[in-house]
Amino acid sequence: MFYSIDRFEGNYAVLISDEDGSQIIADRSCIPCEAGEGSVLVLSGGQYAYDREETEKRRRDFFLRIKNLRKK
Repeated sequence: MFYSIDRFEGNYAVLISDEDGSQIIADRSCIPCEAGEGSVLVLSGGQYAYDREETEKRRRDFFLRIKNLRKK
């Protein structure tokens, strides 16, 4: 299951579930240090792992959508 980091609030990270859009509050210490706002995480075996490939794919898709909107 994928989660996106929406924001950090103090010692916590607010995650958004891809499955149903629900918010999850996770202790910041459980989030990989290389992950930041907008990063995609995978929950596996009770631990969050940073998915660099999925994060980069989503950022590319987002910028392409913005670029296409500007053309209209």
